[in-house]
Amino acid sequence: MSRIAARSKQGEDVSWLVDAISRMVRPIVRFSLGRISCSALVDLVRLAYVQEARSYLQTQNPDKKVTRSALALLCGMDGRAIKTFEDSANREYVASDVCSEATILGTWKTDKTFRDPATGEPSELLIHGPQGTFQRLVTRAAGRAVTVQTALEKLLDSGNVTLNEDGTRVAMVDPTYQPVKHSERAALEASSLAVSRLGATLHHNIKRFDQGDTPWLQQDRWCTRIPSARLDAIRAEMRAVLNRHILEIENYLDSEEKPPSEPEESMVGVGWYYWEKSATDSPKKSRSSNA
Repeated sequence: MSRIAARSKQGEDVSWLVDAISRMVRPIVRFSLGRISCSALVDLVRLAYVQEARSYLQTQNPDKKVTRSALALLCGMDGRAIKTFEDSANREYVASDVCSEATILGTWKTDKTFRDPATGEPSELLIHGPQGTFQRLVTRAAGRAVTVQTALEKLLDSGNVTLNEDGTRVAMVDPTYQPVKHSERAALEASSLAVSRLGATLHHNIKRFDQGDTPWLQQDRWCTRIPSARLDAIRAEMRAVLNRHILEIENYLDSEEKPPSEPEESMVGVGWYYWEKSATDSPKKSRSSNA
């Protein structure tokens, strides 16, 4: 009975950690949906895990060689898998590595089953059928879980394929699939930097307890009792307030910046962000989070 109770308590003790990590991971998943497959994202996480684990072990014991056994224990991964990910650290990705839509187009372009034998170009394909059809192409490139209709709609929306007049055949018009729109790229790159910098602050504030460091500023303020009719005005007023703060910080940093001849330099920065949640997803009172 005591062993059962102990196991139950251990499960309760770790559930809060799982919930916390889930909250951190979920925004990354939202960024990834429709742009990179789950399997590709998992591979990126595994590679980052191995790299961060090696860095952690080197920091903890600078004079000690990092063994694959130590990495395996810290990562919870097989040693052969760790070697595979470390060997692929400098790999250059293409669209077909990260999304099924690009894989379908790539297979269509390179597999002789779906090419015109006379020209070598991708054939116009019947949509349904067992051999040399778009249905067969989707199954081969993306797996049986992806239906032909789902793949067809996505590639039609992206402008990579067109249908003939009676809707029975599909032709490739552009072999290059863009998982990210050109209009989204700058925003995604800026967002990735913001998430990375906020993560660095949170990581510092966690590890400082062991190292005796002072915390870096990280605070949130929020309230759920905001009338929805006021949201447009509040967004504009908050932007004006933050813009004043931004200008003040820019002037301060400019005054502190020294010529590049200084022997030791550090990067210092501050981030601002505004966010909203619906009342059904929020606590029922004003809250604050401080560091």
